[in-house]
Amino acid sequence: MKSNSSEEKHLKGKRILLIALPGYSSGIVKQMKDLGADVDYISDKPNEKFLCKTLGRLQIGFYLRIIDKYYNTRIEQLKDRDYDYVLVIRGEYTTPKALIQLRETYNHAKIVLYMWDGLHKQNTKGMEDKWKYYDKVYTFDRIDYEENKDKIDFLPLYYYDEYLPKDNKEPNDSDMKYDVSFVGTGHADRVKIIKEVMTQCEHNSKKTFCYTFMPHPMVFFLNKIRNKDFQNVSRKDINYQKLPFEKLYKVYNDSRCIVDVENPGQHGLTMRTIEIIGLKRKFITTNSDIVNYDFYNENNILVIDRTNPVVDMEFFDKPYEKLSDKIYEKYSLKNWILEVLK
Repeated sequence: MKSNSSEEKHLKGKRILLIALPGYSSGIVKQMKDLGADVDYISDKPNEKFLCKTLGRLQIGFYLRIIDKYYNTRIEQLKDRDYDYVLVIRGEYTTPKALIQLRETYNHAKIVLYMWDGLHKQNTKGMEDKWKYYDKVYTFDRIDYEENKDKIDFLPLYYYDEYLPKDNKEPNDSDMKYDVSFVGTGHADRVKIIKEVMTQCEHNSKKTFCYTFMPHPMVFFLNKIRNKDFQNVSRKDINYQKLPFEKLYKVYNDSRCIVDVENPGQHGLTMRTIEIIGLKRKFITTNSDIVNYDFYNENNILVIDRTNPVVDMEFFDKPYEKLSDKIYEKYSLKNWILEVLK
């Protein structure tokens, strides 16, 4: 599925408005510009503060009006731009009123939604009602697609070529700092499972690294009260600052194997899963749907049971088997952009 030159030329000179969360969006904007597009970006919500995220996620009436006002202001600032594409990623905070304004303001644009949350999640409640405002809707979740294939399309996530370490170690390099590592947000039963996996590995003389993030101490305390899986989770297990991309990829580069635990009920492959393709690392996951993807290789990927996460230590002895160039290209950010906007 290698991108040919005619596909890449498709975006040259096109005007794109990207509506997405900060962080990952900067890499998307850069890649779009590298493909010759003229790109504007606005955040999907007024700010990244805990209160803003919580009120928006709960769909509280007065705060939805604040979000509508925010979108109205940003669209007004860009009303003279004649966009070819408006790409909305997630769409959680993009209200129907904002979508109608986008359609009326940029009536020549193709408006596309890419969902990287499953329809089972609380924050995607009512998302299906917004599909009618888009020209095209994609999901990262293969099962959601199978259940709605007459309405939406399927496109997995991607990895950032730009963030791959320039000195990327060979996957079977004997001089690795860690045998297994985890970097990610702590939620649901993830922290409990990761701790169990790391404990098993340490008992088998494996070198481990674990960095679990939560956006606010209040989230931790609420989990301690309401979440039975946080019974043995302590404050020292949690960090309240995200690990920067550069440090994240440095950890991955220094690791023989990465571990991941998806949200309960989620079938779509996480960003971490696809990043491992680009990094050429072994992978331990609780997501059994991974066996249905073209990059699955039992020597590279170990699926464990989230209710009984036993790690087969012999997995570490199997050398990583490189995939075809076609697979590495298929899951790159460049190819993702060409697919979502084709």
